[in-house]
Amino acid sequence: MNADRTASDVALVDLHRSYAGVPALDGLTLEVESGEFVSLLGPSGCGKTTALRILAGLETADAGQVVVSGKDITAVPANRRDMGMVFQAYSLFPNMTALDNVAFGLRLRGVGTADRRRRAGDMLDLVGLSAQAAKYPHMMSGGQQQRVALARALAIEPKVLLLDEPLSALDAKVRVQLRDEIRRIQGELHITTLFVTHDQEEALAISDRVGVMSQGRLEQLDSPARVYQDPATPFVAEFVGVTNAFTGTVQGAAVALPGGGRLHADVVAGQPDGSTARVLVRPAELRLSADGDGLPGTVVTHSFLGALTRITVRLDGDGAAAVLVDTATEEAGRFPPGAPVRLDVAPAAAMLGAAAS
Repeated sequence: MNADRTASDVALVDLHRSYAGVPALDGLTLEVESGEFVSLLGPSGCGKTTALRILAGLETADAGQVVVSGKDITAVPANRRDMGMVFQAYSLFPNMTALDNVAFGLRLRGVGTADRRRRAGDMLDLVGLSAQAAKYPHMMSGGQQQRVALARALAIEPKVLLLDEPLSALDAKVRVQLRDEIRRIQGELHITTLFVTHDQEEALAISDRVGVMSQGRLEQLDSPARVYQDPATPFVAEFVGVTNAFTGTVQGAAVALPGGGRLHADVVAGQPDGSTARVLVRPAELRLSADGDGLPGTVVTHSFLGALTRITVRLDGDGAAAVLVDTATEEAGRFPPGAPVRLDVAPAAAMLGAAAS
């Protein structure tokens, strides 16, 4: 990619970054379109926050480019990058009111008192905190403080909004409310946004595209539905969403399991007979029946999830692991704990997992 590329609003090009010889980014390339909301998702240490901080100018890459609106800003200082950033920690000034906190960046940019107070007031209104303008951080809840931090980042009208785990310190209910609010505001302002999170539900719920990272590399960048339904790599298949793993020996288009059962899976067709394969199946892709030719097992527990009930089944056979099955709640009563059942899966629904060790 050339530095004058203008097709994307933000481009990270072949980024490398190591700490004490340990790679944090290993050739990361990522493009974000204008007005797009992209989430970077992955386990701790995968490099997602490092990528965000390099884009913000808070860290320097060992190699690679940072391109914004077609301009190479790799060497541009952080204070000249026109980025708004919201961290996990609210980082508000405790001796300033909400209004003054939001206006702080405008003051640094030399905006006059009247204009910055008007702009700060508009931003507090946007995040639903007009009534809290005169309050100090210690007088507000965690969710309110994070809204102030978001308003402060937006007040400077940044080219790009960067969000680094901004919701992880909040309780579950507030987290859901604020994530939806962030998405609403981002859509209204049409601001290019990069959001870093380790929460799968969060990333899948609010993003235009999700980038799944592992060991400093981008495994897949796609719509939430594609990432979930059509994972590009075994890592993505196992990391995103709940999966059941079946490890056994390939026999044609099936996997022979240690307990004696066979799981038909199109994904292993073409692999050598006798090789070991790890096959993944989402709980919603498994079907329970009282009899039939499926894998035999016994119902262990029910977990009520509203319209769905997650049923845990122990497969027959030595060393068999528990298998999770999602079924309609009105159907779950047919399979009470202790009941013998059969498990079936459509062969096309199975995915290939990482190679068994």
